[in-house]
Amino acid sequence: MRWWHGLAATSLLLAGAAQAQTTPDAGAAGTFAFVDVDVLPMDRDVRLSSQTVVVRDGRIAAIGPRDDIDVPDDATRIDGAGRVLMPGLAEFHGHVPGGDDPVYVQDTLDLYLANGVTLVRNMSGDVSHPELRARIEHGEVNGPTMVVASPWLRSRDADEAVREVRAHHAAGFDLVKIGSIPADAYPRMAETAHAVGIPFAGHIPEGVPLDVALDAKQASIDHFDRYVEFLVPPGTETGDRDAGWFGSGWVQWADRGRIDEAVARTRAAGTWNVPTLTLVEHMASPETPEAMLQWPEMRYMPASERERWRRAKHEYAARDTFQPDAAQALVTLRRELLKALHDGGAPIVLGSDAPQFFNVPGFSIHREMAMMQAAGLTPYEVLVTGTRNAAQALGTPDAFGTVEVGRRADLVLLAGDPREDLSHAQAPLGVMARGHWWPRDALAARLAEIAERHAE
Repeated sequence: MRWWHGLAATSLLLAGAAQAQTTPDAGAAGTFAFVDVDVLPMDRDVRLSSQTVVVRDGRIAAIGPRDDIDVPDDATRIDGAGRVLMPGLAEFHGHVPGGDDPVYVQDTLDLYLANGVTLVRNMSGDVSHPELRARIEHGEVNGPTMVVASPWLRSRDADEAVREVRAHHAAGFDLVKIGSIPADAYPRMAETAHAVGIPFAGHIPEGVPLDVALDAKQASIDHFDRYVEFLVPPGTETGDRDAGWFGSGWVQWADRGRIDEAVARTRAAGTWNVPTLTLVEHMASPETPEAMLQWPEMRYMPASERERWRRAKHEYAARDTFQPDAAQALVTLRRELLKALHDGGAPIVLGSDAPQFFNVPGFSIHREMAMMQAAGLTPYEVLVTGTRNAAQALGTPDAFGTVEVGRRADLVLLAGDPREDLSHAQAPLGVMARGHWWPRDALAARLAEIAERHAE
């Protein structure tokens, strides 16, 4: 489905005519040249001044000093003077709706794009997603590149888990999303996934310890699942108290002296962590849900989703295991854990779990990055988790995530250097995904259309 139709198309055409530089229609592909632009290659911490970057057929074809690179005659020139070009960001724990509401699906994809997200690892998939992934890749649908997880694995026993893993692999999903399966089904599920060659990632099922998941080579652990339980020393008397939401019920017994062991085990396993700090911090925040729903980006979400988030925050606040002191202790511990894992060489990749709990697709990535910086990572280190680390986590380090010749042209054009201030990564001046270019005017018009549809 193309979104530059009706009134939106008129707005885009008028905006395009008013621009001083020549820009293509939104989502157009072809040959482009970013001229006189500063480049953050993200393979190292450096800013290359006054570069020309040529993109052809969806790939970066040439990079070099402005005067050393010839701009092809057929290229669309994009003025980069005073601007910064860097790789697009990855949302490594995002969600895209199923195919029963194509308008909402397209809205979600466009919200990601408008915020510089050029790849979404869609966790908890739908049967429609492999086809959607292909249509995006073929340019039939506008959106970030999709990595599609299977539907949430809810097997009742090991035999069913084996059948479902094989079925998801045959259906073309990129990975199995681990959900709620019996603990005794986990080993055979993992064995089968390794045998057929499909990664498994997401949650760690209840009753499966962190070290068991690490030994099984789970591809990623999302939300720091089971880390709090690991930090509680064996033999600790917890009574009948449930571990609660991501360990919030046991956080008072967590022993920070065990963090080094958790880091060492994670690094040795090669398992990636997707922290999704926003998921917990939004729920733990003393800010009322009514106040949070006044955030500017909330205008882009359906009223039904906003109401669901409002109720959820009130319901979590009423839980015995998620009272204010425990909630804030969990936030503090998770930030310390992120810093320790990162500094200890355990791999981290950026993800916010949008759209969940006040996380609006695309916008929540920038809130997540700010929280990661507050946890002690530098802006550059945060940006690495959302660019080259994403490519490495997928086992394709040479495919994207850096600005280098031959890489897929997933790029964002910014007004300032986000290594100096992460807020410069917000509201990009233009976004390129797989060589398709969306100038800011097109993105802004699309955001306005989405907001108007959800206005009350």
